[in-house]
Amino acid sequence: MKRDPEEIRREMGTLERSSHEEERMNEYLKAFVQCNKNRANAMEEVAVDIVMRAQQQAPRAYPFVSFSGGKDSTVVSDVVRRALGTNEILHIFGDTTLELPTTYSYIDRFKAQNRKIPFIRSRSKHDFHELCKRIGPPSRVMRWCCTVFKTGPIGRKLDGLKKSHYLTFQGVRHSESVRRSSYQAISRSPKVASQTVVAPIIYWRDADVWAYIIDKSLDFNDAYRYGYTRVGCWCCPSNSMWSSFLTRVFFPELAEPWRSFLVDFARSMGKPDPEVYVDTGKWKARQGGIGVLTASDSLISSRACGDDPNAKIFKLSRPISENLYEYFKPFGQIDRSSGSTRTNEVLVIDSSSKQPLLSLQGAIGSSELRIAVIRSSDPTLLFHRVDCQLRKFQSCILCGGCLSACPNGAIEHRRGSYFIDETRCVHCLQCVNKFDTGCLVSKVLQIKRGSES
Repeated sequence: MKRDPEEIRREMGTLERSSHEEERMNEYLKAFVQCNKNRANAMEEVAVDIVMRAQQQAPRAYPFVSFSGGKDSTVVSDVVRRALGTNEILHIFGDTTLELPTTYSYIDRFKAQNRKIPFIRSRSKHDFHELCKRIGPPSRVMRWCCTVFKTGPIGRKLDGLKKSHYLTFQGVRHSESVRRSSYQAISRSPKVASQTVVAPIIYWRDADVWAYIIDKSLDFNDAYRYGYTRVGCWCCPSNSMWSSFLTRVFFPELAEPWRSFLVDFARSMGKPDPEVYVDTGKWKARQGGIGVLTASDSLISSRACGDDPNAKIFKLSRPISENLYEYFKPFGQIDRSSGSTRTNEVLVIDSSSKQPLLSLQGAIGSSELRIAVIRSSDPTLLFHRVDCQLRKFQSCILCGGCLSACPNGAIEHRRGSYFIDETRCVHCLQCVNKFDTGCLVSKVLQIKRGSES
């Protein structure tokens, strides 16, 4: 890994594998499959049982395979179709736009080889590099990219299918990480409210996956032939140094511009050794919004309003617009007619008592908003939730995180704006409570002093 990638590429270009080596490898693979036949059969039975159990528990749920183009989703696709006895199981490829070239090639081959499988692709409208400039590159503790480029777009595709509930078959396994070791084979999705997640191969190890692929003669992503142990976004902060190195060797057209961006970003953070900071992987531990010009958008400042302990005046970084009131719909019905026109008052009506809950006063275009709690058993908690929604209003980039949090599909993006359908919103506040600050982007932009950043 200390060698120059260009030098390695030149040397690899002089090498050829002999037919004898190919034959020897094939013999090894046959022996590997044969020696593990009993275990492979047992693991396949367990996987099929999980699929059948999930279908029995949710017989009306709409099934689909979350297909990433990696070895695990390749196996899950085959297991699910064998278990259910049909190829007509929807496959959704969450195209993050950051997949390895080998992944796109494999997806094309898979579709050509399985023409009866309904296959759709979800893709975010955002540009990854532009977002990195705006809110900073993702890190291991702030992987905003998963929500923006995978969970959010897939959630919007599911909304378009207009099914009430989904069985999502995924290639998650316990042995992949400590975090995934606690996952259940069948569980409700923590990210998308309308999904039940099913992991048929959750108890399998890498050897089980490869034994199945080789035994069933399944095609697979060529990235594994290059030496990658996992297939996903080539710039993921969770990638190992080895994966990053392989990308520099095999796909320099991707790796080098990304490294240049990270080095420039490290300079903007004030790092004295930006190249070392990037090449040693320390950028992956970045926290907060240091070095990001828009970090101030995540900040909320307020002051007391006269002698009313239940009223505050908020100073906003984004001017008040009609769209502001969309962010208050989770609290109740927006009433523009009953308040004082002199103070531009808009009331939020509690859905249960039908009484005013909040008073919002601020002129369109102004940066000051007076908010008063009119009726609440816990004004402090309500103001905390108001803070969350104001941060969301200031930081919103239409990332899709709130859409996936809503169990009723009430949140939409209309003509480039955040919108809540009041006929579908039940005021459960799940979209408000989803992230610590009410907003994924706001959470990413928080500046945390005294930590690695």
